[in-house]
Amino acid sequence: MIACAFLFYRRKLKKPIELLAEAYRKVAENDLDFVLRYDSMDEMGKLCEAFEKMRSSLNENNREMWRQMEERKRLNAAFSHDLRTPLTVLKGHASMLLSSLPQHSLPQEEVIGEVRTMAAHITRLEKYVEAMTQLQRLEDIEIRRAPVDAAELIGALQETAGILCGDKTLLSYDTVEGGSFRLDEEAVSQVFENLLSNAVRYAEQKIEITFRTFAQFFCIEVSDDGAGFSCAGLEQATAPFYREKQEFGDSHMGIGLNICKILCIKHGGYLSVANRKEGGACVTAVFAV
Repeated sequence: MIACAFLFYRRKLKKPIELLAEAYRKVAENDLDFVLRYDSMDEMGKLCEAFEKMRSSLNENNREMWRQMEERKRLNAAFSHDLRTPLTVLKGHASMLLSSLPQHSLPQEEVIGEVRTMAAHITRLEKYVEAMTQLQRLEDIEIRRAPVDAAELIGALQETAGILCGDKTLLSYDTVEGGSFRLDEEAVSQVFENLLSNAVRYAEQKIEITFRTFAQFFCIEVSDDGAGFSCAGLEQATAPFYREKQEFGDSHMGIGLNICKILCIKHGGYLSVANRKEGGACVTAVFAV
């Protein structure tokens, strides 16, 4: 009897128990970068399979947590960098007023001009804070998928494009063959409107939009005939607060493509930027459906 039990342990239990013990040790040390494999359909095999699913889920959650932490660091760094200019300007103007006003050495017109400049920079600071708050809220947004008729969705997006493009020439191509998608229509619409607003801002005259599908993805491509992305833009266009042109008084905060990127990733897809061979920029948003 004892011999049979020993043989059963050695043949059926020893290996999976050792594998589970080693896997437990690694998880306890926060080492999730491994795969637990035990090819058997018995109870121990099912237990190992369940443990592997747990490890995989923990690893994915861990990576997502680190991704969010790194994204938040980049966001904070970008925010801090962009705050320096208006703060420096405000400090300079305030210093000049403090030194000039007591001595009445500055004409009233110049005082008013200084105050207006300071007010403009304060408004810009307020916009930065609003943008920062908006980006932070995006991290908490949950994608809510629902069945959406493909033709109706594309029709609504094309109608929006016609309004936003104004006097620009709009060319629209649709290669989607009917059917329906499971997606968050609000998130897709927000991405589309941001991409289109960017295209309208930089286009000389023409904007092209293309709707297509591949595998289990719905793809929206928006291109324009403007100057296209600079070399730095191709690398940093989706970073928060990045703008091709840094001009005072420009209300563009440089968060549109970053918002699009976050929403696409949350929707199981991605965002890519490129320059067209014939000139102009091309941005592609992809959503898992």
